[in-house]
Amino acid sequence: MDDATQAVLELWDVAEDAVAGLDPTDWSRPAPGPEPTVGDLVGHLAGMHAGIHFAGPDRLAASLAAARRRTVLRLDGRPAGDRVRGADCLDLCLHTHDLTTALAAPVDLAHHATAALEACRLIIDVAPRLIVSALGPTEATVRLVVRRPGRGAALERTVHVVDGRCSTVAPETEPDVVEIDADALLLLLAGRCPAETLAADGTAAWSGDAADAFVHRARLVG
Repeated sequence: MDDATQAVLELWDVAEDAVAGLDPTDWSRPAPGPEPTVGDLVGHLAGMHAGIHFAGPDRLAASLAAARRRTVLRLDGRPAGDRVRGADCLDLCLHTHDLTTALAAPVDLAHHATAALEACRLIIDVAPRLIVSALGPTEATVRLVVRRPGRGAALERTVHVVDGRCSTVAPETEPDVVEIDADALLLLLAGRCPAETLAADGTAAWSGDAADAFVHRARLVG
């Protein structure tokens, strides 16, 4: 089993342990992200959705186990940088963060850096779209450097924007730079943590107006 799959399974462990410890009052707690409550989020994880409120503990556990197995099957044999693999890592990072945050015991995604970094391979792939969306018609160059916590730069991409489009022609000016830990980038782009908080924590830094626009405006959907 590769490191990214193992990291995803560790996130599943965190999620399943959190669900196993839920009290009756926990199900209605508000959750960050697109799922409004803990119950809705657990239903999404389990693939049950509308049936979650009528499920007993055994059915819920079985549904979570089945969802976990489906994740493993999807990831089996997929190489680093594969979009399905990246999407699964992104989903589990954010869902586990949202669930544990709602329960006042947020998971530290830096401890699951392999999964966070694999999710960031997907983000690096779509970085031009995110940067263009954040900058609009501004002409600028942004270098996005994704760090693995404690180990320096791991992923990097430079995007040139001219008239609201990506350009292959590099300008003579130095690029604006965003340097950010992999887990912090996920939380930033998902709208779970503001840029200033990440900067204060030392997990993100940026220079230049275009970089500032990226950290404050670029967002993933959901």
